[in-house]
Amino acid sequence: MTDLEIFKKVDYLAALDDDALTELIGATRVIRRRAGARIVAALESGADVFVIMSGHAEVVVEPRRGARKVLGTLGPGSAFGEMSSLTGALRSATVIATDDVEIRVIRDETFDRLRERRPEVAVAIMRTLAKRLADTDRAIDGLLADATGETPATEAAHPGSIRRVWRELVVNRHRDLTFLSLLSFVTALVVVRVVVYASFRFEFAPRGTLRTAYMSGFALLIFSAGTALLTFRPGIRKLVAIAYGVGVALIFNELGVTLAFDIFFKDIHTADPDVAFDVERLYRRTEPLRAIVIGLVVLIQAAYLRQFYRRVWFIVTTRVRRLFATR
Repeated sequence: MTDLEIFKKVDYLAALDDDALTELIGATRVIRRRAGARIVAALESGADVFVIMSGHAEVVVEPRRGARKVLGTLGPGSAFGEMSSLTGALRSATVIATDDVEIRVIRDETFDRLRERRPEVAVAIMRTLAKRLADTDRAIDGLLADATGETPATEAAHPGSIRRVWRELVVNRHRDLTFLSLLSFVTALVVVRVVVYASFRFEFAPRGTLRTAYMSGFALLIFSAGTALLTFRPGIRKLVAIAYGVGVALIFNELGVTLAFDIFFKDIHTADPDVAFDVERLYRRTEPLRAIVIGLVVLIQAAYLRQFYRRVWFIVTTRVRRLFATR
């Protein structure tokens, strides 16, 4: 079956002529997912529309308690993601590949232009979504019925748990090398600050601690740069990303000390005899700079985790509304 024939099987695209469909197909991109992979997840952001070209998938909900519930199956010519494209809301269900699938992705902007240019498509989408919502409601009612009676409606519509969202959107970031580097940078910077503070507080070789941290940072940076050129194994590259983040943090932690030496000098060449050299004072002078950098890196982390924060906000606000609604 050709791509054109498959697109004609989509309810709201069937009214388009061959030229319009061919133009639409040309504006899409192809993605492939293996069996068991999540194509989209419930409560994540995104507005692209997906058309399955080959393979099959399941539409599921994952209640807070109990097993995964299958709402329906999708095959070649099935489309999903229209609701989020129309409303901008988070995904309402999870779609998981049951075997290897090939999918064409219609970008949100492309789908918007199509609806503007072809009003009949927008009308057909409304009919399709109305039918789909009715079918989904009936499927949920049937799936949540058990031997003891109906499961409470609040459980059926539960938006999910924060722990599951953390697992899906944060823990699963272990494959993102940039995320690993940023995370290791912040963690290492905080840890080395605590270690240095303890060394000053208990007078446990503070200069030796500073020197060791500085040299270790250069060693890790050289190691990560060299190893990155020699291997492409995913596991090792994760370690390289972590080593890079730690190395940069250690170097940055001590680099600020070097830049703060001016407090002991009258000018660039003349030391001030009236100011006694104090390593701890020198080190503490750079604390505002470290705080600014940590804040910037945390903001970058937040950009990486924006989906996580959005979903947590959605879950929390939904629970609060339900709490007040039951009173």
